[in-house]
Amino acid sequence: MIKELKKMMMKAKLEKDKVKANLLATLIGEAVMVGKNDGNRETTDQEVLDLAKQFLKGVNENIRLRDELEKDKTAALHEKEILESLLPKQMSEAEIEEAIEKIAQNLPERSMKMMGAVMGELKNKYNGLFDGKMASNIVKKCLSK
Repeated sequence: MIKELKKMMMKAKLEKDKVKANLLATLIGEAVMVGKNDGNRETTDQEVLDLAKQFLKGVNENIRLRDELEKDKTAALHEKEILESLLPKQMSEAEIEEAIEKIAQNLPERSMKMMGAVMGELKNKYNGLFDGKMASNIVKKCLSK
């Protein structure tokens, strides 16, 4: 049976069916090891069939897990949607820029030393309504003008 599997593998390689070729190569390798590990003998056809059944069981389990993950992903996206709907609307980049510019107009000086003051004021006025990383980048750009 291993000889038949090798012929099938070679045909799959010629047809450029990588999945089939790789699966058969792995199955052949495992099958050969069964006999070698048991007294360095030839693997029986029944042992090859048993091994193929084990592979099939593993593939079926893999398919089942992927289906569950896809269901979990769909549920997680739905949960995300629900949670996002509970949060206040986030400011757009333009709105953050406008708010930062208003704060910067009241600064004694425009320098990077004032970044903490600007971020603090932004947080006091708009806490939870903006993306901190985006705001930080905008403040840096504004203060370096």
